[in-house]
Amino acid sequence: MKRVGGWHTLWRGKTCLQLVRSLMVYVWPLSILGRLFYRLRWSPPLYGAINRRSRRVFRSIPQVLGPHGVEAVRALDTDGIFRTSVETLAQDPALFRDLARDAGMMLAGQDVQRKIRQRYNPNDAKWYVVRAIGRRAKRPPIPSSFIRFFLHPQLLSIASTYLGLQVRLNYMDVWHNIPVCEGEPPISAELWHRDHEDKRIIKVFVLLSDVDGTMGPFTYVKRSQVGGEYGSLFPAIPPTGRYPKQDVLDQLINDTPLPSVSCVGPAGSVILCDASGLHRGGRSLTHPRIVLVGVYTSNAGLDAARYSLPRSVGHEQLSPAAKFALYS
Repeated sequence: MKRVGGWHTLWRGKTCLQLVRSLMVYVWPLSILGRLFYRLRWSPPLYGAINRRSRRVFRSIPQVLGPHGVEAVRALDTDGIFRTSVETLAQDPALFRDLARDAGMMLAGQDVQRKIRQRYNPNDAKWYVVRAIGRRAKRPPIPSSFIRFFLHPQLLSIASTYLGLQVRLNYMDVWHNIPVCEGEPPISAELWHRDHEDKRIIKVFVLLSDVDGTMGPFTYVKRSQVGGEYGSLFPAIPPTGRYPKQDVLDQLINDTPLPSVSCVGPAGSVILCDASGLHRGGRSLTHPRIVLVGVYTSNAGLDAARYSLPRSVGHEQLSPAAKFALYS
């Protein structure tokens, strides 16, 4: 992995568990045991054991897949990516309006606005993204609109059917991507990479503003997901994912039929992808890119966050699939 920005960027903005994992993976001689531990954890016997309950729950819960959901699973299986809209996916014409309103209120918070004005944060390797929720140990209750979307029966069913087990909601947040200045090199997720959280990862982006080609649109190499035609091209290395040599991959995309798709679109667009595939995004040259992000993994997923419900949503109101997704 190319360590853009130097070794010190490995420690920026990390949780305690992430710091321990970084020590185990990057610091010799701990790295010998650390790499072995994660290879074993990702091996079929241990990975299967960790996900035994996920498979059992998946078999016991009826999956809600309409024609659109079937189309989504088929596209994920084939290309690793599927594009739709909030209204089409959730069949709720008011949901996107509520998502945009609640996300806007979160981004309007005093601390978030301070970070946006500050722009560069030396304590975060991914400083160009300001997160409304972030990695706070005590997270506020998530808005009810987020519950309606991220725990929507069809979205959970798409993710679970694709992975072949009942998914956990590993992460969700609102991202404000700060436009870069001339001369600032691309860093972190602005570069081609494979995500690290799991073997296969369903990542969901909801565009909260129109995104054109100058605003760092999410870009994906089709069929590069695990098991896809290009899944073995610069494969992920547990537990760090993979940042391949950028010039080599760019040349492959330019000189060969390696297919990539750039996801520009209007506000309300939704991107579902397997983030084990090669992708990049977020490097805006003009206007802020504002997106709602969610990650679904198996029970073995790393860096899972816990979220509390708003008062308006009782635990008893959740479906079995939603309760499982929230680790409850």
